[in-house]
Amino acid sequence: MHYPSVSSQRTSVRPVAASVLLSWACILAPSSATAAAATAVEAAAPDDEARWVEVRCGIVLDVEQRRALREQRILIEGAWIRAIGGEVDAPPDVELQTIDLSDHVCMPGLMDAHVHLFIDLVGRTLDEAAPTQSSAYNALMGLRNAQTLLRLGFTTIRVPGDMDYHYAGIELRDAIARGEFRGPRMFVAPHAISPFGGHGDFNSYAPDLPHLVQGPMIADGVDAVRRAVRREIKYGADWIKVMASGGVMSQHDDPEVAAYSAEEFRAFVEEAHRHRKKITAHAHGDAGIRAAVEAGFDSIEHATLMEPETARLMAERGTFYVPTVYVVDWILERGASGGISANNLEKAELVSKRHGESVALATEAGVRLVIGSDPIFPMEEAIREFTALAKRVRDNWTVLRAGTLHAAEMLGIDDELGSLAVGKRADLVATPRSPIEQMMNIEQVDFVMQDGLVVHDGRDGERASP
Repeated sequence: MHYPSVSSQRTSVRPVAASVLLSWACILAPSSATAAAATAVEAAAPDDEARWVEVRCGIVLDVEQRRALREQRILIEGAWIRAIGGEVDAPPDVELQTIDLSDHVCMPGLMDAHVHLFIDLVGRTLDEAAPTQSSAYNALMGLRNAQTLLRLGFTTIRVPGDMDYHYAGIELRDAIARGEFRGPRMFVAPHAISPFGGHGDFNSYAPDLPHLVQGPMIADGVDAVRRAVRREIKYGADWIKVMASGGVMSQHDDPEVAAYSAEEFRAFVEEAHRHRKKITAHAHGDAGIRAAVEAGFDSIEHATLMEPETARLMAERGTFYVPTVYVVDWILERGASGGISANNLEKAELVSKRHGESVALATEAGVRLVIGSDPIFPMEEAIREFTALAKRVRDNWTVLRAGTLHAAEMLGIDDELGSLAVGKRADLVATPRSPIEQMMNIEQVDFVMQDGLVVHDGRDGERASP
């Protein structure tokens, strides 16, 4: 099945000139870059096409071959990598800019495949937060959060449903794609489609209120499921997201129960794939995980209570697994200090006991893991997902590939992104020390390049983002 690539998505990009680093202190400052999900090669400005850069790396991490290559140079023309090696030759008639990262470790731009830009549950429940935030507020908060993620090293993100009643995520994606703001390229499922009373509904409100308070996208029955998918696609969805089981941070639902019937699960997949869109499922219990995998979902989020047979089926079907491990650690830590409700803490403790085992089962079965932070916490902590996953997997190459190559494969953009290779886009981040030696080092990203443009440089003695 064919899915659109980075350079063939529907939103066009107007030509814009390269500029200096974005001021992070002002989230409304317009950007002049064209690095976004819908970027087309033809849309690059003439100045960008003529710009040649040589990046001198102390070490390059080759995630495809699991190799650390010393003293490498990367030659970039505009947004594209043209050569990599100990020596590279630019055309003799071009002006060549040199970036010295000889004391740094270079790796592909990072990807976070489970981002919520509009959710912050510090000190409140999801039912309290989501219905009190307007779509305009969400767009502003989302822009700030997206820019934080870019500064951390995430040049590409996927939003698998967010708690917005309208389509702020789509508008934000498109504004970044047009070059109006700096941010990661975005792949968006606008909402998480949920059954009535499911994880995507708001279940703590009294039934006799004068107006029903419910989640943004509720669908029950095959016809309603198909209509919900069509609505998401009509308004710009890249992905479809489905709540296939109860959740941890919602109220009065059960993480171990499949939220839809087999017929409904099949309808979701048939409708999404017929429109050439990919589809993912939130699922904790094995019943929901297996139902989604059997129906043909492209990826599974969380899968905290997975059984061995289901892990083997995921490997057989090529289903990607986004385990989101740090968020459970965060919930348990907050719960211990009284920051999480008793109901939510009880469910977090249930899934935590089996989460690591599920990750191990998937890894042993050969399921491709993908980094997803699931940030209901301050966005600055999203980068900690790498270290949290490394505690469960114990192979740092596998973890780094989860946040680069495997994420790109899941998104269908591995021909352009996910590794540092000739012919791919120049998305590159650098750290003083290697995450292969110690995964926590990835939390020290201080240089970020996206589509050949430096978007953050926080190295000592260098020009840094304010």
